Amino acid sequence: MLKHFTLLAGAALLATSCSRSLTLADDGHSDYRIVVSADADSLTRLTAQRFQDYFQQMTEVTLPVVTDTAAPSPAEIVFGPTNRTDGDTTTRNHLGEDGFAIYTVGPKVYVSGNTSRGTMNGMYTLLDDYFGCRKYSASMEVIPEQPTLTLPRELYDRQIPIITFRDTYYRGTNDQGYIDWHKLSHDSSGNKPAWGSWCHTFGTLLPAETYFKSHPEYFALVSGQRATTQPCLSNPAVLEIVCDNLARAIKANPKAKYWSVSSNDNFGYCQCPACAAIDSLEGSPTGSVIRFVNQVAERFPDKIISTLAYQYSRAAPKVTKPRENVNIMFCNIECNRSQPIATDPSSASFRRDMEDWAALTDNILVWDYVIQFKNLVSPFPNFHILQPNIQYFVDNHVVALFEQGNREVGGEFADLRAYLISKLMWNPSANADSLMNDFLNGYYGPAGVHIKEYINLITNNLVQSGKSLSIFGAPTDGADSYLSPENLAIYEGCFDRAEAAVANQPDYLHRVQIARQPLRYAELEQTKLDPYGPHGIYVKAEDGSWKTNPEYTQKLENFIALCKEEGVTRLSEWHTTPDEYLEMMSRISIVRQEGNLSFEKPVTLTPAPHASYNRAADKILTNGIHGSNDYKIQWLGWDVPQFECVVDLGSEQPVQRISATYLQHLTDWIFFPRQVTFYLSSDGEHFTQVGQQTQPEVNRSVAVGTRDFSCTVGQSARYVKVVTDGIGTCPSWHLGAGGRAFVFMDEVIVE
Repeated sequence: MLKHFTLLAGAALLATSCSRSLTLADDGHSDYRIVVSADADSLTRLTAQRFQDYFQQMTEVTLPVVTDTAAPSPAEIVFGPTNRTDGDTTTRNHLGEDGFAIYTVGPKVYVSGNTSRGTMNGMYTLLDDYFGCRKYSASMEVIPEQPTLTLPRELYDRQIPIITFRDTYYRGTNDQGYIDWHKLSHDSSGNKPAWGSWCHTFGTLLPAETYFKSHPEYFALVSGQRATTQPCLSNPAVLEIVCDNLARAIKANPKAKYWSVSSNDNFGYCQCPACAAIDSLEGSPTGSVIRFVNQVAERFPDKIISTLAYQYSRAAPKVTKPRENVNIMFCNIECNRSQPIATDPSSASFRRDMEDWAALTDNILVWDYVIQFKNLVSPFPNFHILQPNIQYFVDNHVVALFEQGNREVGGEFADLRAYLISKLMWNPSANADSLMNDFLNGYYGPAGVHIKEYINLITNNLVQSGKSLSIFGAPTDGADSYLSPENLAIYEGCFDRAEAAVANQPDYLHRVQIARQPLRYAELEQTKLDPYGPHGIYVKAEDGSWKTNPEYTQKLENFIALCKEEGVTRLSEWHTTPDEYLEMMSRISIVRQEGNLSFEKPVTLTPAPHASYNRAADKILTNGIHGSNDYKIQWLGWDVPQFECVVDLGSEQPVQRISATYLQHLTDWIFFPRQVTFYLSSDGEHFTQVGQQTQPEVNRSVAVGTRDFSCTVGQSARYVKVVTDGIGTCPSWHLGAGGRAFVFMDEVIVE
């Protein structure tokens, strides 16, 4: 009987065949032995050894391992090609690198792939699908005790994966045992052995530090000036340099098959006349990229040259077709995650590009994104779209998948999401709901049903809200819908029941508490929306002053403590360790009211902040609250070269010091000011400069951070003016080179 990629079919086969089953072990006894070829490689021998170990754990029977030089016996479990294989060469030849067949011939059991990796894949499928073993995470596996262990007497299970490259990019999946069990394509360092280089390689193939000063014409012309953002792909010298550097890299790593020749991670493509002409003909900036990459691929016909279809190069070219040895790494970074790509109206342009590429080539790797990168420990209810999206990719000639999860430790449902993705990449037709239920019940024990209730609730609430789900979003985005305070309270009830169900089972309880962390994080983040409100950071003391809410402090400390216990490294993709988050949240928990002459005083802003970043513009700068690293909350943003803020203190008062706080967030085009100048006035019309601070060069060492610009005064005034000069445009080294640079301003403190 053929079982092809359906876990339930295997279970049914086992159940209906018990009367015609092979008994591999019974009450501490077995007649079976394990057989490998006398010249089996180390991986096949390891496969046999691991099966022997798991078999012993299940049955308390240690099967002997022999080579095929031993005389045949009726009861054998044979791994890989041997002289026992009964002419199965034809079957193996069609299994590819990862496929396998599990079958019986009389009492003998055969597990064989065309490669030793395929044979190992078959062994783990035997354990998982037929013996009920599970590897839920690197540290949590289930090996059921089974004194009597059976298999169907007539069994033929042949599996060949449609997706030949499968990578999850979760730190927890870098355990070699997990990699092997779930048939993943990366190694224990997270690297991809078949890839000599992975992505964003123009910067290494044409290093700016080597060539930009002497040959700026090798680099992109952006907004009329040369920038190091991307190469000028129409320049013949660039092709020669890139090919020379690639040849050196290949010589150092000749076994690697795939080599990336791809754009840097920015939008600064070349707009010179030659590149622009190509792009106009091809319909998008993809044109100059694909023509350049084809030229490189022609120089290296025995390698696969991979390039990105990403952001500005996502659209397929209209004229040029990729060479056969060109791989398209197609990225869906812009897509909404609340609905499946195949049916989501907002993903129509992505579907068009996907299908256009599928019409040009079968060599497509999809780079998919499955978590919220700016808030790694945050509710992100996307489980319902994982399988439909993978199936959509497969329908469009995708043969490789990179599911970008969390490169850091932890994250929302990290083990569950990695498990599901790994299973679905191997078998896109598997029953995803059954896989989830199996994981939840195995990983969380009696609490699993309550966590499933939570997942269903938050998912349904998201879908009914009609809101999109962005990988660059935040828990504050859903504060008026699926993450409203009322809904958060309901979700907390699910976790209360989950914790109660495993109160006396510490391992399960700890996992439940980790799963609850995203709700804690959402609650903490939402306190910043209305710090003085019922769910905020502050409470009013008897003397009328604002104090930090002790419940907020306790919740913050508990959240950080559990992050550290779990080993969480960052709360955002590129920054914010738990200690940094604690420092930041502690900083904003203090109201600067006492001694602050500007507290709740009116302000005049000229010009007004950018329309997207002017929330509560009349209050933000003088509400006594310092902003965090989320520029959308408690910050005002400008993309003009200069702006000014005037604070009316209400009456003339002695002023000793003035300070204003600014944010730098380089990946979001936000820079500290170039200069901040302070003025005082008695009438609001005639101002006198009293101080100035400058920062001539961008401090590139601060990827995300805040800085106070200040001056000491010592005279009386009613009006305080702060004039801010930004850097104007993003510098040539920046990913937004030539684009407007933002300045974000926070609290103005007058003492």
